[in-house]
Amino acid sequence: MGEETAAPAVPLPATESPPPDIAASMTDIHDIQPPVSVGIDAFWLVPVLLGLAAVTILAAGWWFWKKHKKARAIETSVPEPPPEMKAMQALGEIADVRRLDGKTFYFRLSAILRQYVSGRFAVGAPEMTTEEFIPCIDRLNMDKGLAQRLKGLCRAMDPVKFGSQTAVEMQMETDLLFAREFVQKTTQHIDMGGKEAGGEQNMVLSQNYENTKKQIPKLK
Repeated sequence: MGEETAAPAVPLPATESPPPDIAASMTDIHDIQPPVSVGIDAFWLVPVLLGLAAVTILAAGWWFWKKHKKARAIETSVPEPPPEMKAMQALGEIADVRRLDGKTFYFRLSAILRQYVSGRFAVGAPEMTTEEFIPCIDRLNMDKGLAQRLKGLCRAMDPVKFGSQTAVEMQMETDLLFAREFVQKTTQHIDMGGKEAGGEQNMVLSQNYENTKKQIPKLK
């Protein structure tokens, strides 16, 4: 047999290089990244919880302090001075009649007496006109003679307060003395449980008022 003739080698096709633009874009392809956690970061959770706890403790402390302070204020509150003490203090402020003109003096004297009557007998004396106040005096729980003197003073003050009548210093001192006497005698009358002719008993001072009443200055 003759030698076999070797088949001619078939040349492999030449590998074509990719175009330059495609080769450049392939450099941007990377491996898939691992999954990213989207939960709450425990690193920030602890400080936030501590901050909320601190705010809650501060708010609770402030509320407790305010409540305790209010309770102590109620416990240590001083009773309001009785009407006779306030009246005597106000009369002491106008005791130096020489430094006051007649109009100012009688405006203040009238206001003091009306405020005292309002507190003592629970009537709206400060809001009344003289024509309304004078009939009201007759219904108050006081000595009739004292009531007549008070009505006379009310009538005498108006011409000075609202008119051109001048006031004499000696008369101002006399009227101031009567105002003190009026406050003292009506206070004593109430303390003794005095009654009107109709039998209606007026209110009696409380124990707290009894203690403060000792500070009222005596009549000269």
